[in-house]
Amino acid sequence: MNKFTSAVKKGFRPFAVFTHFCNKKPGFRSLIAGIISVIIGLLCGTVVMLILSPSHAGVGLWTLISTGFSTPELFGRAVYQAIPMILSGLAIAFAFKLNLFNIGVTGQVTIGAFASICCGLSGANWFVCMIVGGLCGAVAGFIPGFLKAKFNVNEVLSGIMVNWVLYYIIGIIGRIGIPSSFKDRATPSELMMIPEAARMPSLGIPGMTGVSVGLIIALIIVVIISIVLNRTTFGFELKMTGRNKFASTYSGVNQTKSIILALTISGALAGICGYMLYAEPGTPTKFVWDSSSNTLLADGFNGISVSLIAQNSPIGCIFSSLLLTLISAAQNSLKTVSNGAYNIHYTELIKNIVIYVAALSSFFVMLLTRLNEKHDGIPYFNRGKEVALKKEE
Repeated sequence: MNKFTSAVKKGFRPFAVFTHFCNKKPGFRSLIAGIISVIIGLLCGTVVMLILSPSHAGVGLWTLISTGFSTPELFGRAVYQAIPMILSGLAIAFAFKLNLFNIGVTGQVTIGAFASICCGLSGANWFVCMIVGGLCGAVAGFIPGFLKAKFNVNEVLSGIMVNWVLYYIIGIIGRIGIPSSFKDRATPSELMMIPEAARMPSLGIPGMTGVSVGLIIALIIVVIISIVLNRTTFGFELKMTGRNKFASTYSGVNQTKSIILALTISGALAGICGYMLYAEPGTPTKFVWDSSSNTLLADGFNGISVSLIAQNSPIGCIFSSLLLTLISAAQNSLKTVSNGAYNIHYTELIKNIVIYVAALSSFFVMLLTRLNEKHDGIPYFNRGKEVALKKEE
């Protein structure tokens, strides 16, 4: 038993050393946490595959991993779907830095989409539509931020209420506030497809026509948010307030301004996300304005999953959103692997496992780090041996 324990410790030592190194650096800490989440999610998925159809488990796992990269069309589709998810995840992550949970992100995404499409139908170009969507999202984010900062109203409660207020306001505006020319003739509860001039310009990558300039904009926004959080006084004040509001107050940080700005910026990011959801260069989907037809967009809630897997890292949101869309890209291919044993619910199961494990990934990182911590100058792995030597002496 002692030999087996020693062998296990020896085998895990390099990984523990690497984890210990990563845990000292916030960016690497998020990376290792995300990797652990993905590995455990895929392992659990493999177990499910073995239970459902053991003979096809290997092919199914390879299909799950490789389908998104198999053709330029599939990869381009995954990248296009990841673009708004990056922004919704970034909106959640930015608010989380201040220890605020922006549950109102779905309402901000919805109002941003609605306003930007109406703006496009009025004749505006794509850049103006994007700005309008961001401004509407910012206003929707300002409301719970103001209530939190001035009256200490819980942002979760106010965010949920604002979601439903926006839900019905869009329905009212759709009935009495927008021209009938904006509505689809066959289905009046839908807006017309956003005009071509108001769509995001395609990057022109062969076989990946869905990938638009929105990818570049999303990456620029990620870089800007990273710089703001890590290289500016405002970003330091945000993180300081999130970690210890009493210490930040004592040091002179204006918490009222920080809270309002954090949720306003978060809302602006969500509003831009809403525009990008309906601005595909090819054939964009139509927006349902009728409040009796589930107007609220669930895409805002996807940002919670993206942010959770990325450990609230702006850079990590890029990879976590792409991971989720690549897994989704394998849905149709998996159904053909084993005569329907691996259906569409299987890929959703994998994504949910990854998301749930992400909530525990920091715990796993801590455990691995402790395996390499030093106690009185003695590495954890050698602690028992050193204590035994001291007793002999």
